[in-house]
Amino acid sequence: MDALNLQWFAWMAGGFAPTAWVLELARWLGMDGVALAGAPLLWLWWKRPADDRLYLLGSMLCCAAAVLLAHRLALWVGHPRPFVMGLSPAYIDHAARGSLPSAHASALFCLGFCLLWLQRLRLGGAVIVAVALAVSWGRVYCGVHFPLDIAAGAALGLVVAGVYGWVWRHAGPVLQERADLALPNTAAPLQSSQAASVE
Repeated sequence: MDALNLQWFAWMAGGFAPTAWVLELARWLGMDGVALAGAPLLWLWWKRPADDRLYLLGSMLCCAAAVLLAHRLALWVGHPRPFVMGLSPAYIDHAARGSLPSAHASALFCLGFCLLWLQRLRLGGAVIVAVALAVSWGRVYCGVHFPLDIAAGAALGLVVAGVYGWVWRHAGPVLQERADLALPNTAAPLQSSQAASVE
């Protein structure tokens, strides 16, 4: 596994002689590419009905949980990063703590997989998974992660999203009903005011 991991890293990473424009793209994706995931989230929050917003909120909480789990696992596993092992410079400023699993990959893949659970949110989920792949490549190219770190992060995200999907399938309707009761119903006053204006 280690030999394959090193082989894939040598193929994907910029190493000591990166292509200048590819490095700039990789650095931007590795540092700021996460923000790209906000676009489909905002679009879904705006376009989808209020019933889906509770699920989106839960997906973002799962994303945060995946990050916390990834940091805990990385401390426990203690796998060194490529730049710590002298395999590449660190083209992104990063602490030398453990790298496996990648927290960025865990968060983005978890969020994408959560949205893929629901058919009506799958387009947004697919976009976020694409963002996760791009950000992950950028961080490998910049020497702060191995491909195995990314795979472990994706697996962790899949597990967290799978648990969330199972919970939602069994408890989602109940949670949605309670949320509907807790939130004020603005539809009725709006309809009544519209009816009054017609009269």
